[in-house]
Amino acid sequence: MSASSLILAFCAGAGLGGFFFGSLWFTVRQLPTTGWPVRLVVGSYFGRMAIALLGFYLIMQGDWQRAIAGLLGFIAARVILMQRLQRQRSPSTDAMG
Repeated sequence: MSASSLILAFCAGAGLGGFFFGSLWFTVRQLPTTGWPVRLVVGSYFGRMAIALLGFYLIMQGDWQRAIAGLLGFIAARVILMQRLQRQRSPSTDAMG
């Protein structure tokens, strides 16, 4: 297994995680404005899961090391997205002087 193959799997997993968790964030933000919240949540869930499962299938190509690298990228995308969203929500400490 080459290092470039694992790096590519990590990056693909990060992209997949960015899509998955970004779509989840978008879905939650749309809940107050939709007339059909159950359809939105269920449809979003199945759509995100189908794309994530297909993505991991394509990433791993039958190799467990590529699957682990993709999973690490997926988790890294979640951590980065959570940090950025928390920074957006928290009040600025510069304004307090």
